[in-house]
Formats: sequence, C-alpha cells, structure tokens
Amino acid sequence: MAETRGVGGRLAALASKVDSKIYYLKDVLVEYMDMKNVVAEIAEERERFQLEQRGNDALLEAMKEELVAANNELEAAKEEISRKNNELESVKKQLQESEARNIQAEQQSGIVVELMQPRGVKKRSVQKQKHLYQGLPGDPGELQLMEGHLSDPNAGEASGALVSKDDDLEAVREELIKGFLDIDNGGRKLGIKEMGQLNEKVFQIACLAKLPPEEVGEASYELYSSWQKQLSDLSWNPFKTITVDGNGKEIVNVDDEKLQELKRDYGEGAHKAVMNALMEMKEYNVLADRSIAYELWNYKDGRKATLRECVEYVCNQVKQLTVTKRRKSRRW
Repeated sequence: MAETRGVGGRLAALASKVDSKIYYLKDVLVEYMDMKNVVAEIAEERERFQLEQRGNDALLEAMKEELVAANNELEAAKEEISRKNNELESVKKQLQESEARNIQAEQQSGIVVELMQPRGVKKRSVQKQKHLYQGLPGDPGELQLMEGHLSDPNAGEASGALVSKDDDLEAVREELIKGFLDIDNGGRKLGIKEMGQLNEKVFQIACLAKLPPEEVGEASYELYSSWQKQLSDLSWNPFKTITVDGNGKEIVNVDDEKLQELKRDYGEGAHKAVMNALMEMKEYNVLADRSIAYELWNYKDGRKATLRECVEYVCNQVKQLTVTKRRKSRRW
C-alpha cells in the first residue's frame, strides 16, 4: 500500500510538471506568434518604404530632366529675345530715319502727304494733289505758289522720294500687323482691329433690352451672325452718291430698307454698329470682295495706333519678358 501511494505521488508530481511545461510552451508559442506578426509588419513596412523610395527616385529623375529641358528652353528663349531685340531696334532706327527723311523731303517739295495710309487706299499722285489745291479757298498767290511747287521738276523727285519712304513705312506697318496677329489675345492697350467686322457685344445689349436674360445669348448670336453674313453679301449695296462742292461722294444710304428695319427692331446701337462696319469697309477699300482689313489699333484711346507707339510698345513688352525670364533663371 505504501509503495502504491509513493508511486501515485510521483506520478501526480510528474503530471503537474508536464502541465506546467505545457503552459510554458503555450506562452512561448503566443510570444512567438506575436513576434512573427511584428516581423511581418516590419517587412511589409520596409517593402512599402522601398517602393516609395523608388517612386521618389523616379520622380526626382523626371524633375531633373524637366529642369534640364526648361534650362534649354530658357537659353533658346534668351537667344530669340536677343534676336527680336536686335530686329526691333533695327526697325525703330529705320522708322526714325524714314520719318526724318520724309520731313526733309516735304520741306524741299512744299507738299504734305500722308505717311501712312490704310491698306487698299492708293497714294495721291502729284496731279491729284494739284487738282485739290485748285479747289481750295484762300489767297490766290498762295495757291499759285503751291501749284508752282507741284509743277517744279524737282518737286517730282522729292515726291517720288516720299512715295518710296511711304513704301518703307507701309512694309514696317505690315510686319507689325503680322507680329500683333501672332501674339494678340485681347486685353492689350495696343492690338489688331478687324475693320468692317461687327462687335458682338452691341447685339447682346440690343437683345437684352427686348428679351429675357436666358434667351439673350442664343438670340444675340443669331442676330450678330445674320448681320455679319449680310455684310458679306456682295449683292447688298447700301450706298448712295451725293454731290459735295461739285464732286460726287459715295456715302452709306441711311434709308436702306434693311438698315431701317434693324434700327426699328433693335435700336440705335445695333444700327450704328452696322453703319460703322460699312464705312470701315469703304475706307479700307474691301467692299468689292468684303474681305477683312487689319489695322493697328489703340484700344485704350479708341483710335488707330501710330507706328511709333506700336514699336515702343513691342520694345517694352520684350524688355518685360526679358526681366521675367531672368528672374525665373535666378530661381532655378
């Protein structure tokens, strides 16, 4: 009996020891799983960091390439600006020299001619100028003196020089128009005006006085488009000839049926806009084909721009662009 109890005690002690080992191993297993999860999270975080690092490296490389390209563009822009500056200075100098020679030639010939005329308008000949002088009131002696200048053989040479300089200035004017057409996007003090073209805003205002606001957009565009098409109609000739001082003069016929209908339906503003477009077409001699004539225009003052102020304006714009490019270059 005593031996049986001794064996049972040892077995119980052994079972207790085994149980404690099992509990210990369970704790170790839990700790192992926790550590395994932590290691997995660290590995995942490391992989994510490496992916971000590779993405940042690629972005940095792309930014470096963009910076190199931007620097190349800047250098090209600097060269282009320098070239344009030289061209503008040359044009400005040519303009000043031409004006000086024109003034000198005018003083020598005793006649005054227009330095710049709209495209399509022919220059007056010496005979036409003489005819105009004969129709002017004033002192007969002064008129005879003017006729003498026109009849003087030297006057013809001086007048020819003026015509040549007119051609030079017209070439400068055309180059300025081409330049402004390339850069003109509205909102400038100086720019290009399309002579004979209607102002759509005038028709919006006219429709706003007659229609609900939600209908104005479509209605004004249709009205504007229809009248722009009407102006392009070669069969429509709303002009009449009157006699002024014994000479025939062609003017817009204000009694034209279509013009009167426009005035009755949409008021003075739209009517005046069409009248102005017709007069511009006549002034710029484009009634035959109803094409567009371009004019250098001072939008701030609402008038034609002079060559001098156009050249000065372009020079100032180039200088401002140069300063801006230099500032960007310093930041890079």
